[in-house]
Amino acid sequence: MKNISFYKFLTLFLLIINFKVFAKDFIIQGNEFTDDEILISIIGNIPNTDEKTKSNYILKELNNSGLFKSVEVSYDQNNFYLKVVEFASINKFIFIDNDRIKNDELNNIITQLEIYTLSDRNINILIDELKKIYQSFGYNNIEIEYSTENYTNNSSDVYLNFIEGKITKIKKINIIGNNNFDKNIILSKLKSKTKKISNIFANNNFKLYQIENDLIRIINFYKKFGYKDVKVNFSVEYFSNNKADITFIIDEGNKYYFSKLEIKNNLSSNNQLDANLKLFIEDNLFSINDNYNTARINKLEIDISNILENAGKQYYLIKTYEKISNYKADLLIEILPTKTIYLNQINLTGNTRTYDYVIRREFNISEGDPINNSKIKEIKRNLNRLPFLGNIDINVNDVGEDLQNIDIDIEEIQTGSFNVGLSVGTLDGASFVSGLKETNINGTGRTLEFLINTNKNNREFTLNTSDKFFLSNDVKHQYSTNYKENDFSKSKSYKLDTFNINTSLNYLFSENTFHTIGVGYSLKNYKITDVNTVSSNILSSSGDSISFNLSNVITRNTLNSFLRPSNGNYLSFVNFIETPSSSSNGFIKNLITGKKYYQINDNIISIQAKAGNIFSIDNNEILSDDKFSLGGRWLRGFDNFGAGPRNSRNSYVGGNNLLVAKLDFSKPISLNEKNPIYLNIFNDYGTVWGNKNVVNSSDQDLRASYGFGINYYSPIGPIGFTWGFPLLDKNYDIKRMFLFSIGNLN
Repeated sequence: MKNISFYKFLTLFLLIINFKVFAKDFIIQGNEFTDDEILISIIGNIPNTDEKTKSNYILKELNNSGLFKSVEVSYDQNNFYLKVVEFASINKFIFIDNDRIKNDELNNIITQLEIYTLSDRNINILIDELKKIYQSFGYNNIEIEYSTENYTNNSSDVYLNFIEGKITKIKKINIIGNNNFDKNIILSKLKSKTKKISNIFANNNFKLYQIENDLIRIINFYKKFGYKDVKVNFSVEYFSNNKADITFIIDEGNKYYFSKLEIKNNLSSNNQLDANLKLFIEDNLFSINDNYNTARINKLEIDISNILENAGKQYYLIKTYEKISNYKADLLIEILPTKTIYLNQINLTGNTRTYDYVIRREFNISEGDPINNSKIKEIKRNLNRLPFLGNIDINVNDVGEDLQNIDIDIEEIQTGSFNVGLSVGTLDGASFVSGLKETNINGTGRTLEFLINTNKNNREFTLNTSDKFFLSNDVKHQYSTNYKENDFSKSKSYKLDTFNINTSLNYLFSENTFHTIGVGYSLKNYKITDVNTVSSNILSSSGDSISFNLSNVITRNTLNSFLRPSNGNYLSFVNFIETPSSSSNGFIKNLITGKKYYQINDNIISIQAKAGNIFSIDNNEILSDDKFSLGGRWLRGFDNFGAGPRNSRNSYVGGNNLLVAKLDFSKPISLNEKNPIYLNIFNDYGTVWGNKNVVNSSDQDLRASYGFGINYYSPIGPIGFTWGFPLLDKNYDIKRMFLFSIGNLN
């Protein structure tokens, strides 16, 4: 029997009756290596039509099989006459110069494509598929040539010669048409990268499929902010040195806003359900600046679904209708009765690395539960949040009158990365930061991060790992170990080594708002460098001290960029409790930080503020490294630990209370969209006060400064030059007029 695919044997088995009926009606010639039975099975069920139509049908089926160079069909009153010329069968493939993809992998691809006969069509299909695979690795100049060695038994060996070329690298990524979002914000959403001095280990291989996915990422980003009509295209310019420039062309369109929400319930109702739906509408009234986005609509549908299920409603359909006028959308969400549909089975494909349970724990549904559109949307939303998954394709198929299967096809993405960065400044000196990060260890969904900071005066080593909390899939459980070496010799007359072990739970409290609670253990070692100037409480704490702590953090972040924000808000509340059983007898520390950014034309206005308080649980003096300090980036014109209570120049004490505010106005002075330069004008205010023990130099007077600076967002990272001048100060404060930094702007 010749080399034929398994499905043809199945077809033969199913059509054996047809063969018995029609075999005597076929006169076959030329099928030297293909059995009559196989040839008849290829023809299959002949339509009950006239003889000419039957003849054309036979001709088409045999030509489409890919087994024959040519087919002739004729007929008379009694017989069909088939004359075929067979393609040579392939004995084996021989691969030449295939360095990137090994022989075993190539043979597996050939088996999957079922390439058994030597036809131009089959070979071209194979070469096209191999080229796509090479291009997915960045080999965009790949060429594959083939030749054959023929034998007398109508078989051949096929030689594939690979001219792989070099990997195409991305030289530059251009963004055009981004009138409402900074280029760097858009670039941060892309998987495609360019190499920079600040990120020399970035993978900048050009991959066409990745560029196409990046296009979708840009569209989704814009739609999140209300640009529902956004259109994005891209072009690629290749260079002879295996480099390519990519240009994304964005047509933003108009921005849309939500206007009105209405719910129409067509299910049998009760007073409690009506009250819950009414309350839901009141809680979700749209404000004038609520951006239109489909994710918000899906969230509304899911929340309504939860209300219905809590009211005992299992069988329903939720439909959302939009009425758009003047770029404002009124929503009508209608709840309709539907027949009972149950989930029969969830089928997962594509997760070759990630365990099934890691994906299934994102579902709020299991086999046998009622199923509806809202639950399917929730599954996709939950899976899209996982950092180790790419595209998610979900299909629902009927398998019975009241049963459906959910078929989920998953794209896994690269999850490991190595990052390096450099920060240089007059305040902190030079810092070289490097680290490893993996977001899907062994397919378990667990993250692992290791960071090293080699700053001369502030060395730091951190190891973090996190996973879903076993009692709730909506909560992340994190463990971290951290070791720091801080040198405060010049400012406080001591050095401090700290070893921390912490565990915490983190969850999404509401949209853009996270809550974290944690417990930890700290071991501190105080090394006195000058006994004559160090504060008395630090001197008495010389050596090792142990503390146990509790932390509570709430953070809300709507800033449009971490590196260069121009719009949005940031608010955080940190509550830190060192338990009374600790060496210093415990304290409670609270800190509130707020930031607000406005963009007016190309100008950026920001207001930033901090307020803090710390007090001893046992009414003891607080150690100076736990107190608040003032100066540096939060009070420009003053040195780090430059303003506030101190015993001497190199014995900064700090205070139990802090108030500080920064006002900035930034105006672009360069039209270079990729690497802009801003002139920054600022005015800072702050005070730190409050100590149990008497301090040589202390008061509650306000400090203030003003100044200007130049911020340059260069190819190697942000560079800042700042000149600050004290307005209100004391003679014992330490000033610093000029600040310079790379990687961390002032």
